[in-house]
Amino acid sequence: MGRRFFCAILALVLVLPVFSACSKTGETPPLTVNGTAVDGEIFRYYYDLACIDGSLTSRDARVQAATESCIRYVAVNSTFRAWGLSLTGAERALCAERANALWRAFSAHYGRIGVSKETFLKIRLSGTYLENMRYALFDRGGTKPLSDDLLKDWFRQHYVAVKMVRCNLYDTDVYGNRVEYSEETLRAILDRYNYAVDQINKGVALDFMYASLINAGNEEVRQALKTEIVPENTPDYPAGFVDFVRGMKDGKAAIMDFEDYLFLVYRVDILSDNRFFEENREACLLAVSEPYLQSEVNTMVGAYSSVRDPSAVETCCRAVEKIRGVIA
Repeated sequence: MGRRFFCAILALVLVLPVFSACSKTGETPPLTVNGTAVDGEIFRYYYDLACIDGSLTSRDARVQAATESCIRYVAVNSTFRAWGLSLTGAERALCAERANALWRAFSAHYGRIGVSKETFLKIRLSGTYLENMRYALFDRGGTKPLSDDLLKDWFRQHYVAVKMVRCNLYDTDVYGNRVEYSEETLRAILDRYNYAVDQINKGVALDFMYASLINAGNEEVRQALKTEIVPENTPDYPAGFVDFVRGMKDGKAAIMDFEDYLFLVYRVDILSDNRFFEENREACLLAVSEPYLQSEVNTMVGAYSSVRDPSAVETCCRAVEKIRGVIA
């Protein structure tokens, strides 16, 4: 019931005007953009963001940043409509779900600075518009598509492909308590893994050497013979893992000793199977297209001008600064 109710609210928001000449309280709009009034709630939302930017140390700088964000908001929403784009039901639902979660977390703060849920939803919706515009511009079939060669080059630079066998460097007792291996046992494990690496690098199949490690009697050995695609800066692998792999050649193996684990790592040519790229293409597109998208938005924004109402801006700034504890 809650999800249906929220989606119904979002659907209502979608048919409301994107901008309103004044807020529900009748306050004077602090800003007009190309003659379109941007109400105080939207301005306060962006001024609030400016207040937590440590580089904006004066009110004038924060007002300018908030103004630029409002212009961007108007430009994105207007361009989205002008291009004839629309959101699917699934996109609306996903936006609603994410916005609802954020609203639950931060509604008290936004209530104190005078930003309603309706306005919060419209601003989040604008972000979804921008993402749709990204795909309309730069995806396959877009008006300015980025080539797969460009995306593959980024993929190759920022990801690695590996097969791995991992071995714990300790044992556990029947109660699940950790039991340290003796130095002799640890040396024997390392010897087995070094032998496996040597054989793999001479051309023996990784699958075969994995079987030999199992047969060596180490029950903690486990395989990951499916190729794993690992992005840089991932928290799911040990620190330095991607850099370690980058130091290897495709088709070669090496040992990585990481605290309680030993990794036999085999580097795979990441472009040897196009499925690797296709499964990660969207992430590559998002990363590569970002500067191009910002350039497009800057061009859009350049076609808009704004006029501020000093008194209304002052009122908005004071409302946010009081809550944030910011000195004007």
